[in-house]
Amino acid sequence: MKGTRKPRPIVFVCIGMKNASEFVSKVIRATSQAEAVSLFMEQTQVQAQEIHGPFRPKKAQVLENTRTLRFTDRCEKVEYDGWEVNAMFLKEPADQAYLIFIRRLDGKKYPAPKGTVVVPVSQLRTINE
Repeated sequence: MKGTRKPRPIVFVCIGMKNASEFVSKVIRATSQAEAVSLFMEQTQVQAQEIHGPFRPKKAQVLENTRTLRFTDRCEKVEYDGWEVNAMFLKEPADQAYLIFIRRLDGKKYPAPKGTVVVPVSQLRTINE
């Protein structure tokens, strides 16, 4: 069925001392703190002394599809969206360029975009120096 999501599990972090110098910690999936304490005792034979939670762990993110980039020998300094960039032109995908951000042209202090940035060549402009 499309559009139905299961709720993320609730977890607790339980910590106890096995002996004078050895800590035991475990992430326990439970619906309540009391249930987490009893499950921790069953699994480790140690009494929980600290309990943190409840938490809902983040779902693992799916990265964008990996694509194969094939470069040409051509590389130029150009402008893209207010940035001076080194554009490395690609054979595959055709008419696209891989960008390496150098600096803002307007002098503003913005962080450079992170990750792989591939844009159509039509969005690039030559820099008049």
